[in-house]
Amino acid sequence: MCLWAFTITEAWAWGRRAEELVGRSASPWDDPSRRRSHADKRRAWRGALLEEEIREVLRPGVTGAEIRAVAERPLRLAA
Repeated sequence: MCLWAFTITEAWAWGRRAEELVGRSASPWDDPSRRRSHADKRRAWRGALLEEEIREVLRPGVTGAEIRAVAERPLRLAA
């Protein structure tokens, strides 16, 4: 399972620019030219997935049931 998750994350990040994957603004002491780590890629993918979920809820014409379903997804994952 871990190898699968690692591979999927790397595949998602493969064609992305480094600026999309790494935000070093919170760490001014960090070397901006440093190679992006797997954790950087994983955080960027998680953020992209969350952004997608939020955009889905904010679209026009969304119902209360759809909002509840989106809100319950992360809770099921955390359980």
